[in-house]
Amino acid sequence: MFQKLLRAATIAAICSLPTLRAQVQVFGGPDPDRKGSSVIMFSDTMMAGIAISYSAPVWKEQYNQMLDSLKGKNLRLGKNWWTSFDTSVPVVIGGVKVEAGSYFLGMHCDKDGKFSLLLFAAAEAMKGNLMPFVADAWKGGTSAPLSLAKDSLKEPAKTMVIAIEADAKNPASGMFRVQWGPHELSTPVTFVLPTEKKK
Repeated sequence: MFQKLLRAATIAAICSLPTLRAQVQVFGGPDPDRKGSSVIMFSDTMMAGIAISYSAPVWKEQYNQMLDSLKGKNLRLGKNWWTSFDTSVPVVIGGVKVEAGSYFLGMHCDKDGKFSLLLFAAAEAMKGNLMPFVADAWKGGTSAPLSLAKDSLKEPAKTMVIAIEADAKNPASGMFRVQWGPHELSTPVTFVLPTEKKK
């Protein structure tokens, strides 16, 4: 009797497997919207590399009416997988020092409508199963202020542009920018460049 019950339970469990699998939705594959921005610097005494990789969402005019609804929320930066930030040297973003390493990027809009860049250490984020799709669940990270220039772009960015740039005349300084639609978020960046080549 017990064996019959065990067999019946096993068959029922096996029969339910396709139903469980059907509940899992799968997305992915090649991402034609993935873009990047990088800064590479070198001299006789040092080398440095900084890179951003992101998938660019398309701007829609109705987003202008949604700006006030962003207050007090964490926000995705880009679409699909995380926007990633890798740097081989420490950088100071908006006055906040970020050590060399790999990070995932998001944003926050406070209750007064001021924006900040969020940086999550990539290794810790993965161990904690931090996903870009559930911004309300984001914990920890480093926050750096961003300045919003509304309607400042002469040519609106139809798809989001995220860029990091160094000043050719003064390579230790640069800018971080996010352009989307007619708006731009930006903050100054200082690259803490090594003075001696690593041996």
